[in-house]
Amino acid sequence: MITLLLIRHGLAEDPKRGQRDAERALTPEGWARTRAAMRGLVARGYLPTKGFSSPYRRAAETLLCLKEAVPDGFTAEYHEDLVPDARPLDVEYWLRGLLVEAQAPATYALVSHQPLLSDLVYQLTGRSIDVKKASCTVLHWGERGFEFALHLTPSELRAGS
Repeated sequence: MITLLLIRHGLAEDPKRGQRDAERALTPEGWARTRAAMRGLVARGYLPTKGFSSPYRRAAETLLCLKEAVPDGFTAEYHEDLVPDARPLDVEYWLRGLLVEAQAPATYALVSHQPLLSDLVYQLTGRSIDVKKASCTVLHWGERGFEFALHLTPSELRAGS
C-alpha cells in the first residue's frame, strides 16, 4: 500500500504591494507552528519516502519543515500542478501515473494550497474536508484506488510533537 500525505502550507505573510503570490513566505509564527505540526506528523509514524511541493515559496518552506522533522530525510521536488488554481483532475492523472510506478510500501507527501487540496480530496475520495493551514489529510492508494484514511488538524498535529 502507498500512503499519501496531502499537506496544506503553513501560515504565510500577507501579500505586499507588487509581490507575486508565489513569492509569499511563511511568517515567523508560520515557521514555528508548521515545524511543530510536521514533527507531530512524523511522531505519528508518517515518514515520507518522497515529497512534492508547489513551486510557491510558502509550500516549499512547508516541505522543508517536514524534511527537517524526518530523521533520514527524503527526496523532494517541485510539481507545477500543485499550485492553488490547478485542476484536481490533472493532479489525479499525474498521481495515478506516479503511483502505478511506485514501489510499495511508500509514503509520498504533497504540499499545496487551497482550493486545490480540498477539491482534490473530494475528487479522489468524495469527502469534503476543511483543509486548514499546516493540516494533513492521509489517503491510501491500493487495489481499490484512493481511500480516505484520516484528517489531522494543525492543533492535533502540534499536540503530538
